[in-house]
Amino acid sequence: MNTESIAMLAEQWKSICAGYSTTDLNDTFQFIQAHSLVLVDEFYKNIMREKEASYFLSDNLVQNRLKATLNQWLVDCFNVPFQQNFEEMSKKQLVVGTVHARIGIPSWLIMRGVREIENKVFHLQSFKVQKNSFVIINYIIQVLGFASEIMCRSYEVNVEKSNDIKHTYRLFSAMQDVAVQKDKQRGSLLDWENELMFKVFSDKVNFKHPLLSKSEFGLWFIHKAAYAFTGSEQVDVIIERIYEIDQLNENVLACVEKDKTIQLIQHIREKNREIQHLVDQIFQVAEYIDSGNDSLTQLLNRRYLNTIISREINFSRKNDVPLSLLAIDADYFKRINDKYGHAAGDLALQFIGEVLLESVRGSDYAFRVGGEEFLLLLVDSDLTRAQEIAENIRKRVQETSIRTATGNSFNFTVSIGCSLYDGHPDYQRFLDAVDTALYAAKNSGRNRVYLAQNKVTGC
Repeated sequence: MNTESIAMLAEQWKSICAGYSTTDLNDTFQFIQAHSLVLVDEFYKNIMREKEASYFLSDNLVQNRLKATLNQWLVDCFNVPFQQNFEEMSKKQLVVGTVHARIGIPSWLIMRGVREIENKVFHLQSFKVQKNSFVIINYIIQVLGFASEIMCRSYEVNVEKSNDIKHTYRLFSAMQDVAVQKDKQRGSLLDWENELMFKVFSDKVNFKHPLLSKSEFGLWFIHKAAYAFTGSEQVDVIIERIYEIDQLNENVLACVEKDKTIQLIQHIREKNREIQHLVDQIFQVAEYIDSGNDSLTQLLNRRYLNTIISREINFSRKNDVPLSLLAIDADYFKRINDKYGHAAGDLALQFIGEVLLESVRGSDYAFRVGGEEFLLLLVDSDLTRAQEIAENIRKRVQETSIRTATGNSFNFTVSIGCSLYDGHPDYQRFLDAVDTALYAAKNSGRNRVYLAQNKVTGC
């Protein structure tokens, strides 16, 4: 929203306050200060009863962070006429609306909470003997309604923008490297099946075999293909078959009768053939589009970064699986350009891109977010895996010499920040945490991996 629009909102807020006397404004502010914690409790007590709220809010998150934030918001809103910071507070409401849109909290849920605050105000004022009680109630409703209105302005704009990006991302991801992914993932599915058969017919005792949903193919389909082909009837069937095979796989591991095991293996093979056929069908409609790729490294660019991270956070919260993020930055990159030329710098960036892609699974996401900065989103990955991948990347870059077109060779290093998703629904916190970790890695000497010190709040 531009400066002119913010100034207009500030004037409207100022106009609301101008309709009340200094005594009324002061009495209201004192009332809010005295009862803000009660009003906050009422807000969360009631919206937490809505089943939709549990997806975005946990008791731990509400108690440790959000109650204090809402309490401060209430006090700040009614301190405005005394601070005369109408523009600043108007901007803050726009930011709150943007955050709600980013997280995906429905606007009606917030309005429900505001309504409960207003109802509690009526209840509390009914016990007071004040001539201006009605005026205080009226003023509170005016301010809460106007602040919510400002939030909704930015909420709607950002939700619309996010939906547009999600739509274009689905199209992009559906059509990205179709031939390569089709052959690669078909091979991954067959490898999973062949490995299981080998273990069974080798007469190994008490052997282990991963679930198909946790295999290279399963993770790729659940985290990428299923979203890319949203709306396709084949997607739901494939996911259903994957989990059916998981159950059959568990039965194979527990089975002691050879004949029964062979029957189970045959069922798995039949379901795998069905999956292969359905995957072929959904790929038949796809073509390659590179609008979401970085032209130099062929990694994803930041166009779909927010959409992808938001989706994976939702998956992590819903399924209680870990999610990790790496931020990678080339150390002293300007020196490479200055000494060997920009073509050499491009070779270094391309090499980082190759290392990232070779270090992860098909279900993970690799981004070049700008300049010499990269991100790796590691799905279904705890901090142990993330740290191992980060160290492998760091060592490989450090140990590899880059040879330029003019015959020169040089080595360089990267610094890496690593963060485990902490359960907070706002993806910007996740990005900020890994940025902070990267800064710490750079600030503590470079060419190292630094783990973010965030506390996991739980999903």
